[in-house]
Amino acid sequence: MDPQPYTSLRDQDLLALCIWREARGEGLLGKRGVGHVVLNRVNARSFFGQDVQSVILKPFAFSSFNPSDPNADQWPTGIDPSWTDSTNAAEAVLSGQDTDLTSGALYYFSPPLTAPPHAWGPVGVTLVVGNLTFCKPVPTNASDVAEAGDPG
Repeated sequence: MDPQPYTSLRDQDLLALCIWREARGEGLLGKRGVGHVVLNRVNARSFFGQDVQSVILKPFAFSSFNPSDPNADQWPTGIDPSWTDSTNAAEAVLSGQDTDLTSGALYYFSPPLTAPPHAWGPVGVTLVVGNLTFCKPVPTNASDVAEAGDPG
């Protein structure tokens, strides 16, 4: 993939780039997990953003898109097997053909972090795969518990 403005990328390509930058050293499960975190944030329809582009490009949401991050200048080559896995994961997640193995995670962290950042608030771990730990918010009071249990 040639470097280009992020806003010119299709959702699937931007998601694949995010997955590749964030999890290229991980196996397919980790890549799928990153894709689901993006989609879970889109579906949350909250401060995360309203669509794939706004979620991924939200400042400081995904470190590999921060201008100061060394990964921000990295672009995959067509022969990189991790890129192939990333594009396959992005396609499966966006098409709805992939089950969310993160159980609704909105966050993940990896070393050197050893615990979720306090800024996330109370979270529970939903999945650990490779070096990635996936988390989602946990209810903190009775009204949150009622909402969390409400299927509607």
